[in-house]
Amino acid sequence: MSAEDLLKLPWDLQVPLASGYAAYVLAYTGLRDRQKTVDVAFISLVFSLIATGVLALAAKHGVEPLRSSGLAFAVTVISGAFWRKLGRPLIGWSLRAANITWANDDPSALASLSENTKCYVTQVAVLLDDDSWLSCENAVEFTKAPFGPFQLGPNGDIALYVTDISLADGTEKPQLRLRDAAYGDRITYVPAARIKRITVRYLRKPNRSWLGAAFDRSRQEQEEPSAAP
Repeated sequence: MSAEDLLKLPWDLQVPLASGYAAYVLAYTGLRDRQKTVDVAFISLVFSLIATGVLALAAKHGVEPLRSSGLAFAVTVISGAFWRKLGRPLIGWSLRAANITWANDDPSALASLSENTKCYVTQVAVLLDDDSWLSCENAVEFTKAPFGPFQLGPNGDIALYVTDISLADGTEKPQLRLRDAAYGDRITYVPAARIKRITVRYLRKPNRSWLGAAFDRSRQEQEEPSAAP
């Protein structure tokens, strides 16, 4: 079906389809590069059911079509954000807690690292093909910098704020002019072809929500050894 065919569909169908796809794009940002067409279609269709339900409920209460369409789109997109922030982690935690599977369904370990929002990045280091290291010794300082604290691409490339360079012979080169009040922070891009290894240190954020606190208590109870009889 072409774009022209989609535009010829009734408005009541266009709104759920567009809303479902927008929610899918938001919910799987950074994870879509390896998904198949059938995955995209059916995930979007699942989200579109939310828009269909909102439209039906709005029609029942006599809401005008334009307003109900906007409401359906907004609710569906918010549902996509909710699924990305809480739904996927909750399902993954439930599957691991039940010992069903430890897979997180991300396309790669790099994707899992790049989508992390639960932990603070404290240090980043990159080993290049010439055996030199590019390091950001205190990444927390660059959390609010543009593109901070670092950017990890889906193909293995990386951009980071290099505070120290360690050459293969052991020579240390601190980057004293990394930050400039007039020109800003200098970020370094490293293509994947130059990278041999990437190391990142994370520090878990304190849980401020009752849901996160409940997960932590449950995990601690599972990790505590049972008392001997």
